Amino acid sequence: MKPDSKMTSSELGRLTVIIPTISRPMFVMRQISYWSELEAQVRIIDGASRPIDMSQVEPLPENIKYLHQPSRFNDRLATAPSLIETEFACLLPDDEFFLPTGLNVCIRHLDLHPQQIGAVGKVLQFFVDQGVFKAFQDYDYWKNFDPELSGTSEGRLRQVLPPNKTHKIQFAVLRREVWTEIFQTSYRDFYSTGYLYERMLNLYAAVIGESVVLNTLLWMRSMENPPISSDAVPRDDRGGMVGWADDPNMKSELEHYFEKVRHIISQGDGVSVERADEYARQFVFGGIEVHRQKIERTKRKVWRRIALKIVAVAPKKLKRWAKRNVSVQILKGFDWKGYPLEQVTNQLEERGIEFSISELKKVEELALQLDALR
Repeated sequence: MKPDSKMTSSELGRLTVIIPTISRPMFVMRQISYWSELEAQVRIIDGASRPIDMSQVEPLPENIKYLHQPSRFNDRLATAPSLIETEFACLLPDDEFFLPTGLNVCIRHLDLHPQQIGAVGKVLQFFVDQGVFKAFQDYDYWKNFDPELSGTSEGRLRQVLPPNKTHKIQFAVLRREVWTEIFQTSYRDFYSTGYLYERMLNLYAAVIGESVVLNTLLWMRSMENPPISSDAVPRDDRGGMVGWADDPNMKSELEHYFEKVRHIISQGDGVSVERADEYARQFVFGGIEVHRQKIERTKRKVWRRIALKIVAVAPKKLKRWAKRNVSVQILKGFDWKGYPLEQVTNQLEERGIEFSISELKKVEELALQLDALR
């Protein structure tokens, strides 16, 4: 059920939100509008060659700082800890939102559980479809650590090895010292596929301590854009884990990644050298094979591939026609499956998930405003 926005946002002053961006000024302006009404410290790190013209929003609210750092994505994330002066920190993509109620719940939970390093919440995917805001719940498969195994590094490691059955940590509310350690270490070295960093974050966090997924709505994940892909953050087919691992030119990177993973695992309490090597091989090479199998399953779904092509290259008019006329079975699994806000809130209430209707309406308002401008 919802606490509906009577909850104070006073805990947010203890949080820093790190927002990396590149060449997407409309989303930066939307973030400034959103966070200017809240108390969290916000650091927007722009890697574009030219800075955004901020004259229309000057002076910026005191809690928000825009930093122009034309450098690789991994370099910006590795140095971001120097911007954090609060007790807690989190990473947020430039087109997405964290909800104040969920942030408050996470911080208060961590106050009550000092042995835990971080907390995540429930997730809604959102998008605008022909002028209508729609959303649906995602990552329902996220699980907490088994309490019988969460007390040791090795017990937690065994749960994040492929196939990973626990929640992901990259967008969690984390204690500052943990955020600093895992982001500095994971992003310090450049790799030619962007997917490796997030996997390493999740692994390193499990070595350090236990995190938890709470029954509160925290993260509004945008489907408005494809993931940012560039030479600095390769996320296209050529930059996928499998293509990267199979490329002979990437052999030295693969070896470096393996050694780094093994070093991280060896820092776990009571993890022997032999076990560290075993777990590293399972994490790196087992993870690659899991992705390879996933790719093969996707290739067998011919109609799914056709629908993906429609999403990727079709003009808006064709997409609208497809949504009205193409079989639901073909389109199932894409943004077509979203629901209007009223239906989504009913689903959240049925599942006992905490949320604030006014916070969701704010996200809806901002999403609709930007969609009208695009």
